[in-house]
Amino acid sequence: MENLSKPKTKKPKPKKGQRKRRRKTDDDPSVSIKTTGAQGQTEYIRVRLPKEGEVLGVVTQILGADRLKVRCTDGHTRVVRIPGKYRKRLWTRQNDIVSVLPWYDLQEDTRADLVYRYRRNQAEWLEKKGYITLD
Repeated sequence: MENLSKPKTKKPKPKKGQRKRRRKTDDDPSVSIKTTGAQGQTEYIRVRLPKEGEVLGVVTQILGADRLKVRCTDGHTRVVRIPGKYRKRLWTRQNDIVSVLPWYDLQEDTRADLVYRYRRNQAEWLEKKGYITLD
């Protein structure tokens, strides 16, 4: 009786430039919420909560040149810069809810960087839980 199975061969070790890189796991403080979809089925979405040092706000004006004017929940109105890695990916409009990171030690009351833009259902959940008040 012959052994018809394939012989075991070792995979060649990948070269230095071909090694798989592990993804960095970000300790994302997000919450899963359950919603009802358009056809009545339940859907789960994730809402990103603001991390330490981040402030929620509402976009009041688009200034151009990748800058926004945002009214923050701590009472300040800041000119927010969209960092280069988000410029083509994070499109914002007036009255969008955003998370911003103030420029601590420089002009923390007047300047900030954009970190995240919340979708409408995420913003409604944030309002329901008391993180922000929508006008």
